[in-house]
Amino acid sequence: MVVVRRLDEEEFKACFAEPMTNITATANAVVDIWPYVDALNLDEVGVPYLNDVHYVYRDAQNRFDQVLIGTGRFNALLVIVIDLGTSAVFGHFLLDLNKEYGVTGGHLRPVLHP
Repeated sequence: MVVVRRLDEEEFKACFAEPMTNITATANAVVDIWPYVDALNLDEVGVPYLNDVHYVYRDAQNRFDQVLIGTGRFNALLVIVIDLGTSAVFGHFLLDLNKEYGVTGGHLRPVLHP
């Protein structure tokens, strides 16, 4: 059984060390995130469905990778946080770009910092 852990905002922001680096094109899977993703209750997460991975970012201290997955909710991304030290999923966070960054429309841009 896969144990899921929703990160609160403080825990999520602690996973950042700027500058965050977009490693989407070169990322190698440290861990298979899909069993974790499949174990999520999407109603509890607050999204109707999930899409593909849009971006992968690594913090400047090489502690965490953040895998950003598209959702069926406008301007909301599911972030799966990978602890590089343990090669395990640390937890997840629903990043609402409208709420966090005042994004109200247009193209989704990569998230570089909280």
